[in-house]
Amino acid sequence: MPNTTHPQPGAAPAALTDAERLERFGTTTRFKTWYADPPWDIAQKGRLGAIQHYDLMTAERIKAMGPLIQELSDDNATLLLWVTSASLPAGLEVMRAWGFDYKSHAAWDKYYMGLGHYFRSSHETLLHGVRGKAPFKFRGQRSTLHFPRTEHSRKPDEMIPLIERVLDGPYAELFARRRPNSRSDWSVWGNEIDSDFILPGYPVPSDRAVRRRVDTAPQRGGGDA
Repeated sequence: MPNTTHPQPGAAPAALTDAERLERFGTTTRFKTWYADPPWDIAQKGRLGAIQHYDLMTAERIKAMGPLIQELSDDNATLLLWVTSASLPAGLEVMRAWGFDYKSHAAWDKYYMGLGHYFRSSHETLLHGVRGKAPFKFRGQRSTLHFPRTEHSRKPDEMIPLIERVLDGPYAELFARRRPNSRSDWSVWGNEIDSDFILPGYPVPSDRAVRRRVDTAPQRGGGDA
């Protein structure tokens, strides 16, 4: 992602009206579920690292997205955050900076032996955090995820129906590369996709299109969020 200036993490911002949220972010939606796979730069800069496939972001820069995420979050919301073994400590810090309390996690068994100086990594971890009260709708979901691995860094397509089964929408996927194959209320944001909203200070190629859509839309009255 582009490395530009950005807001600093801090206390939760005051709630915006719908009109203010539309002007700032290009959407009036307050999301109940966030699904994020950040491009961590931790232990990913070598010959076989993720840097060979896409741009990386520092943990501090990802943490600094916190005020923006909080402004777009419902009072009762969930964060599902992918981390590697190396980025696990940073992932917990990001979760706190974004305004979520860690609750549990799941592990995706990738069916192969990867890299590692200690245990050879064969899984990725999905952290589960909550803001307010956001219980699972389905209590029978196992924490071990047995989904096939595809191309580098791509997360299982099966995650989308799983998320919809256990959590309420509207949903937002951050750092998305493809639009979810779903008829549910999903929005996406990322550097490699036509995003549905803007995160100020984190420019992506589709920002102009989002702003143009907002500027040409019929004017609506702005009520409280």
